[in-house]
Amino acid sequence: MSTLSGWLICVAAVLAVAAHASDQSVQLQYGDGSPRPLESPPGDTFRDRFSVAFDRRINEQFADQFHPFNVMGWAREWPNQDADYMRDRTTSVARNAFSKSAVYGLREATVDVPMLLWLDERQGILADFFRNSIGSVGEESVAPLDPSYRPAEQSWWKRLSEHNELRYGIRPFRANPYAFLSFVLKEGDTVSLLGHVRYHFVSFAEHRFEIALSVPLGRGLGLDVGTSYQFGRHGHEEGLVVKLLKELKSGGILHLSMEAREHPAVFAGMVLPW
Repeated sequence: MSTLSGWLICVAAVLAVAAHASDQSVQLQYGDGSPRPLESPPGDTFRDRFSVAFDRRINEQFADQFHPFNVMGWAREWPNQDADYMRDRTTSVARNAFSKSAVYGLREATVDVPMLLWLDERQGILADFFRNSIGSVGEESVAPLDPSYRPAEQSWWKRLSEHNELRYGIRPFRANPYAFLSFVLKEGDTVSLLGHVRYHFVSFAEHRFEIALSVPLGRGLGLDVGTSYQFGRHGHEEGLVVKLLKELKSGGILHLSMEAREHPAVFAGMVLPW
């Protein structure tokens, strides 16, 4: 079966799950029923919306890429590199953050185009599918097998929790294309679980799933679990990551994680505001 056929099956499955979940108001939260575009930045023109989206994303990207935990990692690598390593690494990361912010800004500004508004009036589920496939850029920051603390990933979980929205779409224009589904489980008005699933079509006989779960524990505590598994003739689990996060009243972050792979590792760190 061709890759295109596999993607058609994948898209159909995502839309079917989304259509079913939209009726399960007790379990899966699917917004508040309002027809607003997903993650559409404010503005009357495309340029205005891009400007708002770019400003928001560049602040998030720089905060994520230059987070103290990341900088400390670079410092550990420095002794094994040449004298210009830190300068080159900083320049490369800043350039990547700027270019990614521009691309994200363009994508978010596009979700409010007239064609999608027209489609929203006639077929809301399909319109949301295209909007999420173009926008919902924060979803790409979710890294189930990364044991480090990622501010952009935590921002995605927070937005998902606050808006109570089911997100679903595809990312076809990547080196590793995938379909995704994000959801919120609630008990009454209390969020009990946030979930994110990615499906990578490898071949007709090989399928890979990435699963990330986030459990709010209260008092600033959060537990994140991530794993990846490939089904098929060469089926195998790629690893398991468990992260415990604590947001301090001072604005700091306490982070403890365990990576269970061929060589298990434990990571711990604390960041305090100046």
